[in-house]
Amino acid sequence: MVEIPSELPAPLRGNEPGTFTHHSVAVRLPEIATRVIEENDLDPAARSAMAGLIDEVAGGVITQLGGQGPDPAAWDSYVAPHLGRGWLDVPWFFAEYYFYRRVLDAVGYWDTGSDPYRAQKRLGLEQAIEPARETIAAVDAEYAQWVSTDVLLIQLTDAALWGNQVDLSLWPAVDGERSTPTLDPSRFLLDDRPRAIRTLGERIPPTVDIVLDNVGSELIADLLVADMLLRSDLAAKVRLHVKQYPVFVSDATSRDVAETVQRMAADSNRHLRGAGERLRVEFDVNRLEATVHPYWVSPLGWRQRPDDLEEMLNESGLILVKGDANYRRLVDDRHWDFSTPFATAVGPSPAPLLALRTVKSEVAAGLGTTSVEAAAAADPEWLQNGRWAIAAFLPGPDTRENGTDLG
Repeated sequence: MVEIPSELPAPLRGNEPGTFTHHSVAVRLPEIATRVIEENDLDPAARSAMAGLIDEVAGGVITQLGGQGPDPAAWDSYVAPHLGRGWLDVPWFFAEYYFYRRVLDAVGYWDTGSDPYRAQKRLGLEQAIEPARETIAAVDAEYAQWVSTDVLLIQLTDAALWGNQVDLSLWPAVDGERSTPTLDPSRFLLDDRPRAIRTLGERIPPTVDIVLDNVGSELIADLLVADMLLRSDLAAKVRLHVKQYPVFVSDATSRDVAETVQRMAADSNRHLRGAGERLRVEFDVNRLEATVHPYWVSPLGWRQRPDDLEEMLNESGLILVKGDANYRRLVDDRHWDFSTPFATAVGPSPAPLLALRTVKSEVAAGLGTTSVEAAAAADPEWLQNGRWAIAAFLPGPDTRENGTDLG
């Protein structure tokens, strides 16, 4: 575990009036719990437990879990510092992971294995198919004409960022508002992708680790990135880091990955079907794997990553970290000044790291004043609405380079 500096900015908490953090705990979490009740055939005990959870968020305090699931001892240690405190008074990152863990306890997930967010995930996947067909058809056409792999990876990571806008914990699939995501290229606050791809290309084909975020458009795009890395031999192997159990409504589990690949491989579009078939083969020969580590469903920050995960990531040629919640984990979800160097906020990395994120929370680092001022002037909700993007790169332990602000 990495040494944690004694002085760090305060973590984001829900007791900050007028912030998205406050809204997220006070409004969004109860709304998600209500959707779970509405979208699942819960027995009376589970419905009662979910109703009780809604009441707890509104006026209760943090309590110890009931010892269910695969990790009760770990959760006892996560909860201990916050026992008896109100939901708005604990760090936001902890509150969210604690909430999603409580949902699984309430619905009886440990007995049934039934994903309480399954209906949303299925609809999100179907809404993603047509945009994915267009993306892979365009990439296949350019790949056949020997267009640079660097260019194709930029296009595919564009698609992954567009997909990251579709966050079912914020915008349910039934709303349809984000079913066809778009990202204005001028809305990159920071874009270090060319440097990250160049660094990867300078190495003997390594293992690439992709820390997954949302299902649907984003997961398909992430799988297409993995496909391109492997078919172009930029990577010898790709490890997909998935969630051990369902969290954040749309976060990808092993089951979600398997179902998405199966859906791609069965598609009527030959380009999407071909990508799905290639991915199946790569899974079969172990050049592509979905790996599970309990750290990714914990409320621990990046500096608190365990030694066995550190050892695994030491082997990586690039760690691709996807999405807003994973970005928040990297920077410990604290009140960093936006101009704080990304390397300072993240701390040591075991390998080169690229964080890809559309901004959906009030935390960021490594941004220039010009970028921040321009975003704020153009869009008063730039910190919450997922319309602005960050691609922040850390070269790894063998160099002191910092990220580049393009603003």
